[in-house]
Amino acid sequence: MSLSRHLAGYLPVNLASGLASFGAVYVFTRVMNAAEYGVYALMLWTMAVIHTVSLTWVEAAAYRFTAEAEAKGDLAGHYRTAISLMLKSLLVAFALAACVWLALRGKPVYADTLPWIAALLPLNMVVQVSLQAHKAGLRVGRYAFTETFRLLMGFALGALIAWQLKLGAASPFIGLAIAAGLMALREGAWLIGAAKGGATNAARQKAWAGYGLPVAAALGLDLVVSGIDRPMIAALMENGEAAVGAYAAGYGVADKTVLLLCAWAAMAGGPLVMAAYERGGRNAAAIEARGLVRTLLFIGVPAAAGIALVARPLGEAMIGEAVRDQAIAIMPWIAASGLLNGLMIHYFAEAFQLARRTQERAMLMLVPAAVNVALNFLLIPMLGLMGAVVATLICYVTGVLLLAVAGRRHVALPLPVMDAARIGLAAAAMWPVIALMPALGGWPELILKAGAGVIAYGAAALVLDAGGARAFMQNRRG
Repeated sequence: MSLSRHLAGYLPVNLASGLASFGAVYVFTRVMNAAEYGVYALMLWTMAVIHTVSLTWVEAAAYRFTAEAEAKGDLAGHYRTAISLMLKSLLVAFALAACVWLALRGKPVYADTLPWIAALLPLNMVVQVSLQAHKAGLRVGRYAFTETFRLLMGFALGALIAWQLKLGAASPFIGLAIAAGLMALREGAWLIGAAKGGATNAARQKAWAGYGLPVAAALGLDLVVSGIDRPMIAALMENGEAAVGAYAAGYGVADKTVLLLCAWAAMAGGPLVMAAYERGGRNAAAIEARGLVRTLLFIGVPAAAGIALVARPLGEAMIGEAVRDQAIAIMPWIAASGLLNGLMIHYFAEAFQLARRTQERAMLMLVPAAVNVALNFLLIPMLGLMGAVVATLICYVTGVLLLAVAGRRHVALPLPVMDAARIGLAAAAMWPVIALMPALGGWPELILKAGAGVIAYGAAALVLDAGGARAFMQNRRG
């Protein structure tokens, strides 16, 4: 299956993810006050940390070893291994959740979210392991349906509960738990059926742990890089939860937009790079990766530039008044950090996963994580929210450079400098066009300027042949 067909197949998932993410900012910044929204953002990050450090290693190994198990004709044993390790890792997840509850039991606004987070941990794991299996097996349709349902139903129920029942920061987690439960029933039955007749053993589980635990460690450090600023803002700034609310709202619009687009490209292109590596080794993977990085840049660069250019009307349209002004001020910089983050985790990290050198990636990520913590301590008291933004940008630049240089020893992922330059020039063409548009405010201004920017970028990309735009259009006509 070609990269363009994969992109089309995974498009519904990314549309659903975007709708759920942006809908969450739009709804929850309006039905919650700034402090409640800040608590929601902090606990969402906390849940991500617990899930990542305790459960993600099984999901990562399930994805990585699917092709190998299929080649050996032992998929049943593969899925039996997944189920066995899921049960063991959940004990760690529940222990971490219990520790968080003990630390926060004196703060009801935080503690009220934890029963729902505890329910989400096993439900999400069942769904995530199944999704990784579907992605590795190129079952795009089933992947798209499962994830689309979970995302949209979770958001819709959470929004309804927050609006009607006024349960504050717990509302989104309740909606997510109900939606994940419905999909866990379906996907859990599929997993059990797929594992029927299979067997696992200590050697296989050791191989999974050897690959997956360093991946989880690296992803946990990614979360430190991308999210440690939230608890630090809460601790170091006056009205900490409200400040986190503004910061999270800006992130939820700017960073999420760019990162979703990068994830879409990686979701489609990553399995193709993996398959190429399994068939032909590092050279074949490098050839396939050129299409992936061109697509990442072709989508991500104009998205980041466009958000910076329309930050004011975008914020007015999407974010509630309680946190709007502070969020708008940081959005252009957050968009840039989102692009760097997307390249780091969806492209340059790929070399370590292909070569099964995930331990090395985890060690490397200690550097940007430490940089982020140190800079936040230094800059937040001096610059407020902008200090956290500066820290994030610096640590992402550090992470991208480290992974790009070190990863070439394993798989020489291409660095298409000329493609990047053409794409950058095409994105720059949006600025004079958008600058000429009238400042109508809110949705009218956003629609007008975004539409003009898309047309300007598309025209410039065709003229410059940025990212192979001409060949892409010719293929669509053919």
